[in-house]
Amino acid sequence: MKKLSVFLVFVLTLTLLLLPASANSLGDVDGKGGIDTEDARLALRIALELDHYKPGSPQYTAADVDGSTIVDTEDARMILRVALGLQKIGDNTSAKPLSSKEIYKKASAYTFEIQVSTQEYSAIGSGFAISSDGLIVTNYHVIQNADTIQVFDLQGKEYPVKQVVAVDRKVDLAILRVDGKLTAATLNTVDYETGDTVYTLGSSNGYTGTFANGVISNAAVDLPDFNPYVTYVQTSAPISGGNSGGPLIDERGRVVGVNTLTDDEGQNLNFAIPSSYILAMDRSAPMTVEEFSQAEFNYRDIDFAFGERSVNLRPGAVACFVMDVVSRQDYTLEVSSSSDQLQPVLVVNQMMGYAGLHVIANGPCENAVVTVSFKEAPDIKVEITVTVSDAGTTEYIGTLGTPDFGAVTGVAPSAESFTDIYPYDVMTYSGNKLLRKYKSASAVREAYEAALFEAGFTLAGQETELLGSYVTYTYTNAKTGVIVYYTENVVLGVLRNVTVMVY
Repeated sequence: MKKLSVFLVFVLTLTLLLLPASANSLGDVDGKGGIDTEDARLALRIALELDHYKPGSPQYTAADVDGSTIVDTEDARMILRVALGLQKIGDNTSAKPLSSKEIYKKASAYTFEIQVSTQEYSAIGSGFAISSDGLIVTNYHVIQNADTIQVFDLQGKEYPVKQVVAVDRKVDLAILRVDGKLTAATLNTVDYETGDTVYTLGSSNGYTGTFANGVISNAAVDLPDFNPYVTYVQTSAPISGGNSGGPLIDERGRVVGVNTLTDDEGQNLNFAIPSSYILAMDRSAPMTVEEFSQAEFNYRDIDFAFGERSVNLRPGAVACFVMDVVSRQDYTLEVSSSSDQLQPVLVVNQMMGYAGLHVIANGPCENAVVTVSFKEAPDIKVEITVTVSDAGTTEYIGTLGTPDFGAVTGVAPSAESFTDIYPYDVMTYSGNKLLRKYKSASAVREAYEAALFEAGFTLAGQETELLGSYVTYTYTNAKTGVIVYYTENVVLGVLRNVTVMVY
């Protein structure tokens, strides 16, 4: 009964997500034409003998979608999946898995190569059909900034692109409509798990129709520092540049996900966007390719690459935030703070599409807001909430596990010392301010060294330069791989400044 009650809740919960299915007498239990969740409910009642339709009756025959001659809860489950667009009649999930040759033949009918050109470059990606009337899914980054988009099947036949039907920039998906009748893939949104065999098909590095296999390494993995908007399917099935937008295929030829990215620092660490994200896309504002190209030219966005959105710092501490900036036009970023106790410093690299925000905590404040926005479009902005108190963190926000020199000593760095947009910065601190709190250069270093040791760092070396004026101490953390270079500038026995570089 427990299993049954779960299924009933599933039916009721997903009723509002009803997607249209093509009319078919098999599965159409109520005889009204089409297949919907009401048919699944009636099939379930027949399976539980709550509705006494006899074998051979139209209702009983229509409910027996798996052809077993007995209507059971598996038939009801399959009808529900058909109603939701997750399965097709005749695609029996309990059937024997296909051979790799059969999967290739099936998948090659719905897989496509996508060629794009922009003002800056040309690129190749992949895609797959999700409807017979011309809808093809790919990654947004495949068509990003495209002035022209061409779609070819694996035999080289071109299908002219009529529309860009939907775009989700944050999830990284797009739907195209091409001119022509297609063989549509069946989406598998729930029937997969870690350990399942899967296949990839696409234009790996431009090699059209490359087919490979692997397993699902992790059925649900978050990559918050890369894209917090998606929970990915991780797979060992090989992908390369050109596979983006192509299908991740299960043993029955259904599409589990959209191949999207790979981790080059490992072996076969590849990731796909689950097919369920396709069903959630807004298709209400289709565009021509020309309209899409113009929208891409005018599009601006700014968002955090990683890091906290709300921080509590100690006086003297530094928080560093890296932001992705999207704009094909020249722009100016502006930064402001609601508190004069915070000193925001902004470094922008338009060529690389990044910006770095350093927030120096000069004194106590509560829930102050630091805002970064486009001068040309002030409504497009990001905000950070900052509190500065003695209870704040002593870690350098932006580099995991690294003590913040300013938070430890209570002395803020010189703003002009920031030279990089990443949180691996060279920060210079005034010797005069440090000596007001500490009697000597060695006392300053010992205070910071104690914090480093507590965080798991060890002293790895010492180097003296320029007749003893500069002494650099190197600290390493074997667990995190972070290196801290601490340099004293001492002239005639007086500490002029301290430079700390985190790498």
